[in-house]
Amino acid sequence: MTKRLTGFVVGTALALLVSLPVVQAASGAPKPPDYRDECHKRLEHDKAKIDHDAAKYGQHSRRVDKDIDQMEADRHWCRDHHADWDHSMFDIGIYIKH
Repeated sequence: MTKRLTGFVVGTALALLVSLPVVQAASGAPKPPDYRDECHKRLEHDKAKIDHDAAKYGQHSRRVDKDIDQMEADRHWCRDHHADWDHSMFDIGIYIKH
């Protein structure tokens, strides 16, 4: 009798251990955070800074070059965080490093 009871307990424990990962997988893995809004905010800020400094110091000033480098760094941040941005808004004209 104890042999049967021990076998039943061990069998039940093994069944639970085997089915636990399946239940967790069925519930879905946690989704990665969405960084699109943060990416857009960063690039909007960079665009405004570039526009301001270009109007004040000229398009080919060192300050605008520094701002464009910052925008490039933020684009890299967006890529690292798998966040896409509006390329038709931020990847044109003065906003691209030449």
